[in-house]
Amino acid sequence: MKKTAYLLDTHALVFWASRTDVSIEFITFFDKQEQRGTLYVSSITFWEIAFLVQKGKLSISDTHAWKDELLSNTSLHLINPSASEMIDSTLLPPHHKDPFDRLLIAQANSRNLILVTKDRIIPAYEVSCLWM
Repeated sequence: MKKTAYLLDTHALVFWASRTDVSIEFITFFDKQEQRGTLYVSSITFWEIAFLVQKGKLSISDTHAWKDELLSNTSLHLINPSASEMIDSTLLPPHHKDPFDRLLIAQANSRNLILVTKDRIIPAYEVSCLWM
């Protein structure tokens, strides 16, 4: 089955939403995917964003408001990890220690999504990835 939908890694979501640190081709491509309804984000991504804000690595004044505005102004599909996906994330080879990334890999695989990431370790897994 051909994969035609995309799951945004945390940095990909932030870059696309803020229109920074990525090419105009990246923004245009994912704007089109969003309009087609083929763009997904995991609820764990917002958890990771909240941690990054707490640590001062990301500047968002109100993470709840940022999330709510993003989800209400786009056709992003919000997906929650299933218990099976959480278990599957622990069964992956130990290439990557980041539990957020491991869970995104499991979600992408179980839902037949292409993971949008620039993380150089993730392609070591059997998961479809894309970065522009």
